[in-house]
Amino acid sequence: MKLEADQQPSSGLRGALTRWLDRASAWLVWMCAGLAALVLGGIALLMQHFGISGGPASPLAWVVGISAALLFGCQALAANRLAAARADQAAHAAEARFATLIRHTADVIAIVGPNGAMSYLTPSAEHMFGQQASALIGRQIIDLVAAEDRVRLREFIVRDLAKVGASATVEVRIPHGADKQWVIEIQGTNLESEPTIRGRLLNLRNTTDRKSAEQQLRRQALYDPLTLLANRALFRDRVEHALAVSKRSGRGMAVLFIDLDNFKTINDSLGHDQGDRVLRTSAQRLVKCTRSGDTVARLGGDEFAILFENLTGQEPVVEIAGRIVEALREPFTFLGSDLRVGASIGIAFATPGDGVVELLRNADVAMYAAKARGKGRYAIFAAEMQQVANKRLEVEAELAVALAKNQFQIHYQPIVELRSGYLLGVEALVRWQHPKRGLVAPGEFLGVAEESGQMIALGRWVLHQACAEVKAWQVRLPEGRQVRLAVNLSVGQLRDSDLVADVTRALQESQLDPGCLVLEVTEGVLMQNTESMLARLIRLKKIGVQIAIDDFGTGYSSLSCLHRFPIDIVKIDRSFIERLGGGEDGADLTRAIITLGDTLGLEVIAEGIELERQQRALIELGCVAGQGYYFAKPGTLKELEYSVLMQRRRTMADTLPQGARFTATGRFLIGHLKRAEPDSLATGTFGPVLSR
Repeated sequence: MKLEADQQPSSGLRGALTRWLDRASAWLVWMCAGLAALVLGGIALLMQHFGISGGPASPLAWVVGISAALLFGCQALAANRLAAARADQAAHAAEARFATLIRHTADVIAIVGPNGAMSYLTPSAEHMFGQQASALIGRQIIDLVAAEDRVRLREFIVRDLAKVGASATVEVRIPHGADKQWVIEIQGTNLESEPTIRGRLLNLRNTTDRKSAEQQLRRQALYDPLTLLANRALFRDRVEHALAVSKRSGRGMAVLFIDLDNFKTINDSLGHDQGDRVLRTSAQRLVKCTRSGDTVARLGGDEFAILFENLTGQEPVVEIAGRIVEALREPFTFLGSDLRVGASIGIAFATPGDGVVELLRNADVAMYAAKARGKGRYAIFAAEMQQVANKRLEVEAELAVALAKNQFQIHYQPIVELRSGYLLGVEALVRWQHPKRGLVAPGEFLGVAEESGQMIALGRWVLHQACAEVKAWQVRLPEGRQVRLAVNLSVGQLRDSDLVADVTRALQESQLDPGCLVLEVTEGVLMQNTESMLARLIRLKKIGVQIAIDDFGTGYSSLSCLHRFPIDIVKIDRSFIERLGGGEDGADLTRAIITLGDTLGLEVIAEGIELERQQRALIELGCVAGQGYYFAKPGTLKELEYSVLMQRRRTMADTLPQGARFTATGRFLIGHLKRAEPDSLATGTFGPVLSR
């Protein structure tokens, strides 16, 4: 067999001419045989006609026999020549086809000697190596690959293909362009015993695209496509390996679970594109806080994890956890506001006997413990946390039953005028009447309801039930006219697109005056500062309800937020009230909030008043309304009906002119009265009267 690098046009012409001549000669032999038979047959007929005979065997028989022999001989010769011509034609066609395939294949076929010197190359070598095949003959194929792969290729040719008939495969890289490389798969066979080869036959195939696709599939299988961090499968595999190494070496290891505290709000209110940017930026901050050998992974959603190996103590892990908490508190400037996310972190150190499931579960339990302690912090797993986690799961399951069986009831916290103590309004607080454990405080189940997604249904029930109860109370008691009802809205409700419809339906079904309903939102909601949240609050205001900011002073609200959102009431957080009148310098911030409210035309309510000195300090600072255990504990409307607070309101109501209007907190307002005596009304028993 002879391998040709190319086929010249002249050789093709000679082959075609030879095949034509063979066919022509076969035709001539056939024609000559036929003519000879005709001539001999004619002679035999003439001899018979003239009576010419040659003995026992007539000349006619001889002539016919000889003619037949000539005819058959010529036919056989012509058939052989025709078969040979056809076989030659098939061989030429096969050679042409082989040459065409060699010329157009992407693979490169090469024959090299024992030292790697090339004696033959197909024309496709020019595309792979950037040089014509003829220019590469005699060169070492090892010199054409990347420097770091030359030793491996030499061993492949010299050692792996040393024996006759041996076959092997190797993968190398060759330079392509200034800064790129192609991945080449070489399949080799030792054919030194073949006369037509006399060397080692190599088939070179470019697998760059295939390798790239394989790497991409591997990344998709083991890495998170959004953050490029390890995914859950890879993280779990590395934890399993780290546990095995830790047991052999005796060194420690730890796992951190990280959950972004406010990510769902960002994703729902700002959209998934901004949410993805938050996730990518958070991932970058996590990587910067960790060491080069630590494995940072995204488990899914807003959950991340970190694996620490080869530990000699707990201090490095705790230090890094603290850095992560601080790093994720930093605002995301690309959101156009001082929006902060924060993170809750659970830390679990491996102990003897821990498996992958136990270690990951412990980190998850610790993370929920950090959330329960107020978010934005870390917690190290302790055995008692598992009991808390089990209790949480139990509460989550029981909540669904409680909602179905209507096991909840509402207690009301009075809001009073600070000087006289008369009732201004009430705040609805949900309680759980558990069939076995009795009355359950909200702190034991509201967090679970929020995290499990059951808060929307529970909040909707509170809204409808409180509106119905307060309206019935107002109808029954004349002095209950325009008593304000404050209802807290959870983060889930504020994200729920049906919130405005829920409020409208609750007012329509109860027939409660919209002006008597105050919807309280936490200051953290204002951190969102989004158009969707603003539009929702504006729609609520159009219904006629009042909007209050709860726990004001504990978050990151700015004056621009207070001015932008349709706020009516600011409620001072109890942490400021606790420092009033006790010798601590706690009055400055409280005074600032009260002054801010007056400046912006907002009414101010102080929360958590438990001592007389706190009441006096608030009055001196100019605060008019407040609530707390100093005045009354939360209770039913029936209990409140016979309280001194209601008696004082009854007395106050008797002194008001007909048609008096009330402020958002429930204090009466004289600016809308057509006939009023400002001097007599402004100096009554019940303190100053505001005009707005």
